[in-house]
Amino acid sequence: MEMLFQQRLLKSKIGMPKAWLHLDNHVYANGGCINGQIEVKGGRAKNKIKRYDIDLITVDHKKKEETINSRSVFCSHDCSPDKTGTFSFVLNIPENIEEKASDHKKFCVMIRVVMENAQSIIQKYPIIIKPFL
Repeated sequence: MEMLFQQRLLKSKIGMPKAWLHLDNHVYANGGCINGQIEVKGGRAKNKIKRYDIDLITVDHKKKEETINSRSVFCSHDCSPDKTGTFSFVLNIPENIEEKASDHKKFCVMIRVVMENAQSIIQKYPIIIKPFL
């Protein structure tokens, strides 16, 4: 009975796990690296993290997204209620990133945490990439 109640909570997004992105900077140079951590706090029900993705994307004025670099990590981490876990990552910024950017495009780091028994958690964080720092 308790398990059924927890599954209904997750499907209705009540008590879902939460995720935050912590970056070392918000301004980067082309050819550099984005260092960061994903922090995941468990919700009301026990769950598992199956995968997490980190994407460097551009977003134009029409909200169209283009992926520049992507990294996926397949895993099986427990996500217990009210427990917090962190995952470190490094994402490379291509040298030729100016070709992908224009005055009307903005850069974002997007994370996606794929859960076993709940909807994925997706967050976008704007960053600035300059030709050279």
